[in-house]
Amino acid sequence: MPKPSLHEQPTSLVEQPQSEDMQYPFNAVPGSHTRLWPTSWRDGLMAGIGAILTIIIIAGSVLIYRATITPLGVETANVASSWIPQTVKHWNPLIDEMAKIYNIDPTAIAILMTMESGGYAEATSPDGAVGLMQITPPTASDIAKKYLKQPVKTYNLFNPRTNIEFGTAYLAYLRNEFGDRNQGPSWDYTMELVAAAYNGGPGTAADLYYGKGMTDTQTVVYSRDALNMWRERHAKDSPTFDRWKERGGSRLLALAQAHNE
Repeated sequence: MPKPSLHEQPTSLVEQPQSEDMQYPFNAVPGSHTRLWPTSWRDGLMAGIGAILTIIIIAGSVLIYRATITPLGVETANVASSWIPQTVKHWNPLIDEMAKIYNIDPTAIAILMTMESGGYAEATSPDGAVGLMQITPPTASDIAKKYLKQPVKTYNLFNPRTNIEFGTAYLAYLRNEFGDRNQGPSWDYTMELVAAAYNGGPGTAADLYYGKGMTDTQTVVYSRDALNMWRERHAKDSPTFDRWKERGGSRLLALAQAHNE
């Protein structure tokens, strides 16, 4: 058998073709002394950076969304509660219109109208409150000058459209004073604060907000009724509304029904 020449290698020792990774460990660039990270490390790093960027984008989107939320703003285009009395639903077109103008949920307006007048446009109180939303003359004067989209000098509070707009504009002002985006998405606390301010004045709501509590029993009952009716707005029935009727609300509803017929 011929012997292999000195320039030949035994078959078993012939070098096998190497992969690119084997030829250039750590992905070194051919012709240079630079060493790069392994491909798996680079992929992991890029995946980590991608995940961080995704989290940042999502967090930023949430912050932007929260910044655009208005507390107690329009949740539905119409009054959502089936148990709201027909004497109040009678005014739905005006409620819906003013809700859009002032960005107050129409169901919130309907709940307060229910407790204030039962939908009776001629309602008055011993304190001089007038109409569907029971606006007092001093409060009406402030609303007319400060809180309406278009300030007015003369007005008739017995006019349903005027009364509903004045009441809604005042609710929007109180919402802006006491509402907070952190109170969402239920807005239960916002509703309680706004109702307390609507019935007892902004000072009373401030006491509630800062943890001092409320001393006026009527305002306590009123604000809790508003809160619970708001919580029950999507339910078929409202136990709070039923209790309100038992405490005298039925009389208002009867007056409203007779007036609307």
